[in-house]
Amino acid sequence: MPRLRPLNPDEAPEAARPMMEAAARSFGRPSVSAGIQARCPSILEASRALSAAPGRSDTLPAELRYLVCLRAAQIVTCPF
Repeated sequence: MPRLRPLNPDEAPEAARPMMEAAARSFGRPSVSAGIQARCPSILEASRALSAAPGRSDTLPAELRYLVCLRAAQIVTCPF
């Protein structure tokens, strides 16, 4: 259980709401981490940009990028 209670979109600052909704669409349910990071929209925005960076990279072929992301998710025991 997180120390901070995640904000729901109604409680979040206006700047964080679109990012929270996008996270909910991506995961199929509200994201706890987005709800916590919504307390500081600039952190939420930076976190989303960092998460999206590997998918936009042209350094590796798409297939290898996918495998790298999959392996990283396995290492941190991410169910997605």
